[in-house]
Amino acid sequence: MKFVDDYESVLKKFNSKNIRYVVIGVFGINYYANDPGNRVLTQDCDILLKPLVKNLLDALKILMAEGFNLESNGEPLGDVDAWLVKKLIERRSVVTARKGDVLRIDLVIEGGGIPYSTWEKNRRLFKAGNTRIYVGDLPQLLRAKENANREKDRKFLALYKIQLKEMLDAHKQKTKK
Repeated sequence: MKFVDDYESVLKKFNSKNIRYVVIGVFGINYYANDPGNRVLTQDCDILLKPLVKNLLDALKILMAEGFNLESNGEPLGDVDAWLVKKLIERRSVVTARKGDVLRIDLVIEGGGIPYSTWEKNRRLFKAGNTRIYVGDLPQLLRAKENANREKDRKFLALYKIQLKEMLDAHKQKTKK
């Protein structure tokens, strides 16, 4: 799918600049689907970033260079500098990057009440062509959805309960080997 390629192109650029990240949310869960038909439609790509000024600043610069418009709390960010990024990190703000009507990336500093260090330690490596994609561990991705306890997350977990259990079972089999 074209938009998936666009997201993966951004992640390739993140890798080239040593941005420390983990793909989370439904976009991350989809990497565990054993069949493309089992992927779940999502409106965005959630990327958890290590909360360091240089890390977030470099990520935002890449997105701006790629033509994304940046906003936080519905307000455009304008010029991005170290001072602003420090404030975004202090406030645990979500930065939304939009490109056209289709591409949306949410850069987050927190993921479901799980510390970044835990996400990074347990992340899994997937490949899309030659691009390394660092994705949250499936049990952690689901725990983060449970921890968020938002209505949309509860509905997601209920609606896809059987499919998610199958994904977890397959994941457990792979990690035993």
